[in-house]
Amino acid sequence: MPRLAKPMLFASAEECEQAFYDALENADVEAMAELWLQDDDVCCTHPGAARLVGYNAVRSSWASILESGPLPIRTLARQSYESATLAVTNLVEELVLLQGTARQLVHVIASNAFVKTPAGWKMVMHVGAPAPQGQAVEVEVPSGTVH
Repeated sequence: MPRLAKPMLFASAEECEQAFYDALENADVEAMAELWLQDDDVCCTHPGAARLVGYNAVRSSWASILESGPLPIRTLARQSYESATLAVTNLVEELVLLQGTARQLVHVIASNAFVKTPAGWKMVMHVGAPAPQGQAVEVEVPSGTVH
């Protein structure tokens, strides 16, 4: 069934990122496809997988992942940098994976990048890496010169 909604226009990178995680939680392939910039240079690396380059490859990978259903995910420890046209975030994704009847809590360290276009903010990169031993630990480094 075709979607009747207008294309998504995101006023901020944070709004686009929230739509990304909403699409995962709702297994909404069309919403996922709409928030990515349709460009040959976008890229995505899923935890433990090869780098995917280009809109079609990225869209296809998310379609494959989301055909299994919703992906319950919670984001933690978000850090971000934003300029007038570029935003980059780093955060921890907390997922509950089901393996048969067992539930496993997994942490993924993720980075997302967004660009501002005439049509609003769009995602251009997502990189996910498994946290060591499956748990993310935040380490604070003292500020100052490091020799």
